[in-house]
Amino acid sequence: MKYVLLSFSILIAVTRSFGGDFSADFLEANQLMEEKLWNQSIDIWKNLYDSNKENANVNYKLGYCYLQTANQKLKSLPYLEYAAYQEISDKYDPYDTKETKVPVETIFHLGQAYHLNYEMDKAIKEYERFLKNIPKKHRLHAQAQHEIEMCENAKQQVKNPQNFLISNVGDVINDETNEYSPVISIDESALFFTSRRMRPDSSNQFIIDEDTGEFREDIYVSYKDIEGNWLEPELLNINTDQHAATISTSPDGQELYIYYDEDGDGQLWKSALVGETWSEPEMLGSDINTSSWETHATVSADGKTLYFTSNRDGGYGGRDIYRCVKLPNGDWSKALNIGETINTQWEEESPVLSADGRTLYFASKGHSSMGGFDIFYSSLGDDGEWSKPVNIGYPVNTVDDDIFFSPTANGKRAYYSSRKEEGFGLKDIYMVDMPDSPVEPDLAVLKGFIYPAEGEELPDETYVVVTNQETGEVTEYRPRSRDGSYVAVLPPCISYKVEYFANAEVVHKDFINVPCESSYSEIDKEIYLLPVHLGGAIASDPTGSPEIKENDIVPETPEGVKEDDKVITVADAAKAYYQRYFLYDMGEWNDEKVQATFQDFVDGVEALIKTKGKARILIESSASKVPSSRFQNNKELSAFRNKLARTEVTKALEDLGYKKGEDFVFQDARELVGGPDYQNDAQKRKDVYEKYQYIKIWAE
Repeated sequence: MKYVLLSFSILIAVTRSFGGDFSADFLEANQLMEEKLWNQSIDIWKNLYDSNKENANVNYKLGYCYLQTANQKLKSLPYLEYAAYQEISDKYDPYDTKETKVPVETIFHLGQAYHLNYEMDKAIKEYERFLKNIPKKHRLHAQAQHEIEMCENAKQQVKNPQNFLISNVGDVINDETNEYSPVISIDESALFFTSRRMRPDSSNQFIIDEDTGEFREDIYVSYKDIEGNWLEPELLNINTDQHAATISTSPDGQELYIYYDEDGDGQLWKSALVGETWSEPEMLGSDINTSSWETHATVSADGKTLYFTSNRDGGYGGRDIYRCVKLPNGDWSKALNIGETINTQWEEESPVLSADGRTLYFASKGHSSMGGFDIFYSSLGDDGEWSKPVNIGYPVNTVDDDIFFSPTANGKRAYYSSRKEEGFGLKDIYMVDMPDSPVEPDLAVLKGFIYPAEGEELPDETYVVVTNQETGEVTEYRPRSRDGSYVAVLPPCISYKVEYFANAEVVHKDFINVPCESSYSEIDKEIYLLPVHLGGAIASDPTGSPEIKENDIVPETPEGVKEDDKVITVADAAKAYYQRYFLYDMGEWNDEKVQATFQDFVDGVEALIKTKGKARILIESSASKVPSSRFQNNKELSAFRNKLARTEVTKALEDLGYKKGEDFVFQDARELVGGPDYQNDAQKRKDVYEKYQYIKIWAE
């Protein structure tokens, strides 16, 4: 019955007959404008215009309504061009049916129309004409000045386009309606987006947005198949009869942050993927949601920090960006405005954090916008302060609103929505490659698939546990049940133990090291569960073979160690990894904390032997160039450390019953002397020299 009544009311609005009563139609169109029902109002103004083409006020009203629409803005231009050069009324009454003059604001709106048409010089001329005709206390005075600044910004941006390669993601995702607000999982295997399309079951055929005449917003998701192609979008089970839109997702795409709008009081919610179904959404707690308008949220990869937008009182102007942190009890803290470096007197929207949490992307009408909302980015300094925002540039940014921007983990690619002539419909979703992007997170992304044995399903209790070997902090990741896909974000300067569980039993173990100041890297790992995995058997590893091949070697380390290298990244190819650093001139092994992490390495080698039948081990040792007091030279010290490590590895494995030469073999040792030349400053530059006092062990 609800659908029938709604359909009937829309039918009346769409098919009403204009009875030729100018005054009645004029007042009705004005009332629709008050309610911001622009498209319905346009229908009436067009009818009045057809019989009153020289009525400047009708031209103004029609042009103004077009200017407020989502996808017909440029249709305003001819009507505003005519109206803005007719007589202006000092006592303009918008409800006077006999009014044929126009308000002074007509000039301002003509400037906006020129601006949207990339006619920046004409727009500036109209804004300047408008400013000459109004007092400084006029409500649009400051905005007109800002519009001139944005026109100048636009001229510079268009003159100096960025090196972007923009491509439509295709007609599997996009159709003839509006698709926007794309949200990409960190491994780019899941794309969530908002669409105005007809649902596959037509259940929304009567659920119409009275403002736009389109279907109300729904949330869809598309997954990539194993060959990297987008699959047919799926309608999420958490959509309602009201507006539901995507705003952000967790890195693995298994938690979704949602915008719901029932009565214009947008609020922020969260849903989790449980099997193949999304859980009942929960409203975000603390003071994130208020009686004000909350529109967007983003959560850091570690789940500890949340940024969101709100137009609540006490901000710098309009919508501002706020921040919450996760408290020890799991709740969000009270919201704190992140300050005037990011927030302006205009409006800010759609914050998105980079994978490493060091870059904040957001949309703003302030700063150096070239028109409406532009996408900006800001970097988090070591002092905890955000840097001055930078406009990401044209042609991603345009003279109209550019709001939703979803970067990938490496910062070199992003997804966004735009309306282009060559598109499939109204707004489409596009992918933009940014090879020259200055944003490059320092982290590694561990991703891949866990495959069940042939003929079986992935066990419910399948998960990946990542242990920070410096702090002992443990993070659990669940593979997606539909395809076994998993993803984990690994910050730098840390060694990790990664354990794969099926039915609470460890089926595979890896050791991964992410060096300091490393560039972005991806580690792909596929795990195949054996038919006997229910009993806790070690999983098979498709990246290698039990048979050791002559050319199957651990990637080479550079001949010497670079001064800025604290750790060398080869662990993504190695199947077990261990490292430790020594004090000056030291090579002793006995240390309780060191022995604990060494035992993890030994466990990894044992898993390799069980899986492949044999493990190959490479030991790299290093000494700095500080003169040794215990050895004849630093080469001897490096050799001593290498021999010591080999002895300890051999002893640990033989204690487990494995035989050297049969179950494990050593490759040729690497004995290095690295770092800067010694300058009689051992104490002053202790931290510098000790970077080169280490042993590293890889096994595969």
